[in-house]
Amino acid sequence: MAVPDARAALDRLLAAADDGRLDELCERLGVRVLAAFGSAASGEGDPNDLDIAVGFLGSPRVLELLDGLVALAGYDRIDLAILDGADPVLRSEALTGTPLFQHAPGVFATEQMAALAERRDTEWLRRLDVEAMR
Repeated sequence: MAVPDARAALDRLLAAADDGRLDELCERLGVRVLAAFGSAASGEGDPNDLDIAVGFLGSPRVLELLDGLVALAGYDRIDLAILDGADPVLRSEALTGTPLFQHAPGVFATEQMAALAERRDTEWLRRLDVEAMR
């Protein structure tokens, strides 16, 4: 029996994005942005899971989204990173991945720029934390 592959699962999600099935799921569940990131999206290393970042318009429907993504990807090793309220490093890493859905044109790019700017603007605080821990 073949071992499920994270990159093949990402390919299935990209196909679902192309044919509208992923858009339908995201619109129904109030998703603002959805992106793949990490080793499966970058092509580096040997991924053992599929990292997916999500931002919601309203109340998060995390379990429903996860169930829908598993069904579309045919893969159950999906790790969801919730962007709403996440730290700047996670948001910037996730939003420099592969866009899968945005609820309106330009939303992904706007959130990506904001996350990168916040990471840059707060870098000095993270350095202070590291120095304080030494």
